[in-house]
Amino acid sequence: MKRNMLALAMSALMLASAVPGVPVSADGQKVVTLGADLSEEQKNAILRYFGVAGQSIQTLTITNQDERNHLGSYVPLEQIGTRTYSCALVCPTTSGGIQVKTANLSWVTSNMIATTLSTSGVVNCDVLAASPFEVSGTGALTGILMAYESASGEKLDETKKEIATQEMIATTTIANTVGQQQATEIVNDTKMQVIQGNQVNEMTSNDIDIIVNEVAEEKQISLTDEDRELLTSLLEEIAAQDYDYDEMKETLERVEVNVNNTIENTTVIQTGETSAADQQSEAAPQTEAAQNETPETLAPDSILMNTDESALGDTATFDATDTSALDETEAPAQQETAPQTDAAGGFEITSSDEYTDTPETTAPSETPADVQSETPADGSADVQSETPADGSADVQSETPADGQPVTLNLEMIPLDEFVLAPVTSESTAYEVYQAGMDELTVSFERGDIIAGSGTVSLYNAADSSLVETINMSDPKKVSIVPLDDEELLDLGWSSGYKAVISLTETLKQDTTYFVSLSQDAFATADGIGTSEATPDSYTWIFQTAPYGFRIVKPEDGFAAGGTAAGEILMDGTAAGYACIENADASMISFDQTEFWANGRLNAMFVQPGETTFQVSFYDIMGGTLLYTVNYTVEVR
Repeated sequence: MKRNMLALAMSALMLASAVPGVPVSADGQKVVTLGADLSEEQKNAILRYFGVAGQSIQTLTITNQDERNHLGSYVPLEQIGTRTYSCALVCPTTSGGIQVKTANLSWVTSNMIATTLSTSGVVNCDVLAASPFEVSGTGALTGILMAYESASGEKLDETKKEIATQEMIATTTIANTVGQQQATEIVNDTKMQVIQGNQVNEMTSNDIDIIVNEVAEEKQISLTDEDRELLTSLLEEIAAQDYDYDEMKETLERVEVNVNNTIENTTVIQTGETSAADQQSEAAPQTEAAQNETPETLAPDSILMNTDESALGDTATFDATDTSALDETEAPAQQETAPQTDAAGGFEITSSDEYTDTPETTAPSETPADVQSETPADGSADVQSETPADGSADVQSETPADGQPVTLNLEMIPLDEFVLAPVTSESTAYEVYQAGMDELTVSFERGDIIAGSGTVSLYNAADSSLVETINMSDPKKVSIVPLDDEELLDLGWSSGYKAVISLTETLKQDTTYFVSLSQDAFATADGIGTSEATPDSYTWIFQTAPYGFRIVKPEDGFAAGGTAAGEILMDGTAAGYACIENADASMISFDQTEFWANGRLNAMFVQPGETTFQVSFYDIMGGTLLYTVNYTVEVR
């Protein structure tokens, strides 16, 4: 499930970048897009970064509904999110291929955007995609589409848009196995060969299989059967189109060189066995040709060369298809009179386009662990955003003691310190959870976490409808308690705490949910910390089973000598019989233990302590065990 979710999420990023591919005049109109949910301060910072502050330039506002209109037919709405913050500046050109520079985008790289745009039909274009804080990038890429169409007045072939979507799905799914750079490499290289070969003779399925095998062997990339099928299917769709390699070659060969160089440099650093010179001498002939044909620098008037990195602060991250765009540049002169912001912008970092603009203050001195960015080398981890190198961001205090602005150092709680439950992902072997549950938990391997002033929201993933929002400051709904010995053992920790979030509505049968925490959902014990980012639908998503069981917990907990109502959930399933088994009668008893449909029961608690029992669901015809719920009750 995780592979599919990541692929779908990335397809949303790609689809938004499908833009018309018709060269226009060198002085083609520049168009800016701004995320609708940005504050005025954040918009000003973006305009400064783009180098257009104070200029008269066409500006489009990109809303979340725009994203849903563009992407809703291709990916689940919960993958799109509910807010848009990322931005773009697009300038069609007459030559140079597709050049891209990104700032604070954690889900996509410049090379991924460039090669995907080429599949969509774009030929020549300069693109800046950015956010004032780290986000996934969906808003920026939707903006790229809208901005290019506005600037060029052209529409891209719908079929090629769909193929481009398929390309990003294939790339990101393969990345889960082989890593992002090698996934980009094998997709880009095989695409190049198929398009070139298709211009000579119509490519057959056998021809495509041969290309995939040869590139995988040459690049030493091991594909799973599923990945190979995804890639082959993509290439067959590409072969069925009339792509002109001469139009695409500059972009595709540039991406090839960039990815190959990145992989070679990484190999040298990791192994220490081969020098950089040796690596270069072993490069494929096509790569050398591409290096000779691809311009090494951008034109001085390119929008990629006139950005003001200081507008986004010291912790911003940048990436470009041409490294000359990453050199430090002087801010354009007209920006001197533009609205100014604090160097760090006062911006939080978040892993998606979900962001809450809230006042921040000082955090504890402990430096949090780094959070992974994009896809790790083994492709195994969830895509998450980065933290600043020192785990901090400068912000302006809103209540300085002497009435003067005071710059404070704000430490974040990294996303990799959130252990979410329930969650359906590779880490849980794609586990589903019994229906009827009424709690969510977030565990931390630290003792200074308290509930913040924010919220947690539960959504039904089928239609992105809000199920419930809980205020974290409500002590009746949220409690933070020490992890017990069994929980610590499962997590491999020696100590830790968990936030238990109680739901008003129990989880339904056979339903997919996703959860969003506001950025101020947690704080540190001194009351001045904040969570680094919102664990969103890409990270916290889970599936319930068709079967369920629950005992309704009283506000003051289960007490010896007391009773509590319970419920069996089995209607609409293959089961025709359910029973409670292996209950310790000295600890707990039930007024009913057998059920042939959804039913209610009462549980009686005999004495204090922890007790566990099973609820089993059977096929009534064959007596086959279909599902088991292991249920534990702690009685005081």
